Amino acid sequence: MSVSSIEKFTVNRILNLLCNKLEFVAILLFFIGFFDANIFEWRDRFNTASYGILLFLIILRWKRFIYVATRDISLLLLIGVLLISYFWSAAPEFTLDESKSVVRAIFFGIYLAAQYNPKELMQLFLRMFGIAIIINLIFTGFVVAIGQPYIAISQANNEPSWQGFLTHKQYLGRMMMHAAILFLLSSFSHKRFRWLTWIGFSLSIILLFLSKSKTSWVGFIVGLTLLPILKFTRWHYKIRTIMYVFVVLIAGSIAVLIFGNLEIIVVDILRKPPDFNGRFDIWQLAIEAALKRPLLGYGFAGFWTSNEGLLIVEHTWAASTVGTTNRFHSHNGFIDTILQVGLIGFSLFIFNFFAAVKRVINLIHLTQTIESFWMLEFLILSFLLQVSETLTLISFHTICSIYVSIVLSTIIWQNRLKANVVKFAESISE
Repeated sequence: MSVSSIEKFTVNRILNLLCNKLEFVAILLFFIGFFDANIFEWRDRFNTASYGILLFLIILRWKRFIYVATRDISLLLLIGVLLISYFWSAAPEFTLDESKSVVRAIFFGIYLAAQYNPKELMQLFLRMFGIAIIINLIFTGFVVAIGQPYIAISQANNEPSWQGFLTHKQYLGRMMMHAAILFLLSSFSHKRFRWLTWIGFSLSIILLFLSKSKTSWVGFIVGLTLLPILKFTRWHYKIRTIMYVFVVLIAGSIAVLIFGNLEIIVVDILRKPPDFNGRFDIWQLAIEAALKRPLLGYGFAGFWTSNEGLLIVEHTWAASTVGTTNRFHSHNGFIDTILQVGLIGFSLFIFNFFAAVKRVINLIHLTQTIESFWMLEFLILSFLLQVSETLTLISFHTICSIYVSIVLSTIIWQNRLKANVVKFAESISE
């Protein structure tokens, strides 16, 4: 090899290394920023710069990006409904503004699926959540040290609740719930650095506790109850099927028990009024409003700024919580989805979600890998938390980006496995 060739190789290697480092920094910024970070005054600057950074990343791998983005028709249709909802939106200016943020989060998810395989994705998110834990601790310690603890620690129900660098304790709780499950699953497969994963798990549990997010705790417990599925996949098919049915029966019995004694549980255990702090009234009025425009809804981000939405706010307890800078929501992701994109958009989302769950379950049986099981955990927990969450899975949030990356990664993974089976069959026939 000539001197010039060696120099060219060295330069290319340095450039690739630099691009990889910059890419990691960009992904970290998106991961934290899309979680609705509240680190002093950085949010507006980040939102402005994020579009350019993401566009640059996509251009570098535009062919792969387009290929991956077109693997799921139902997701493309859902994005299309979301965007064209501008034309029937009750608040088109809000739809235009916020739909751009959602597309940004979705494109970030597509980019992740295009750039990383499932195992690499799990490792990437493991590092992202780990860094987020450290930043939360450092940021909270810093604002306490400078005498401004209210920036990171809010007061809810006369008790301090950590929110860290995020805008709400529920966001911190949700982040730490997913982090705890991810670190726990990672400890099953990483023997060399198992001590590090247990540290991450312990810190995420501590922050989950400090957030005082009860819904996130419920989600974490549900995540633990799914762990036996890891054992079922290693058994014979018939036994596995029986065990799945058994688990479903137990889960159904528990659900009936909980909902049959809902008022006692809510009042005595969760220490909340039986109407979930007035949410039932909000849900009833929101559903009645949705029935007025059932097919297409009020447009993305269009309902709670419309006359119908403001009327609900004015005549319920929500009037005392909504100011000039924050918008109300139904505290139910399913209802908000129907309000925004109607039954058509909601049906596309439900189809897309359960198709992804079916793929993940098939992949668990075929590969018996931790990353496939983590995907199932994430999908189920994110879906269940929609009952009382402020954000839907299709939103401008990091959870949306992770969801999209899982949906598309499972398609590519499954297609590769099928291709390998075909090649193996052809080799045998020859």
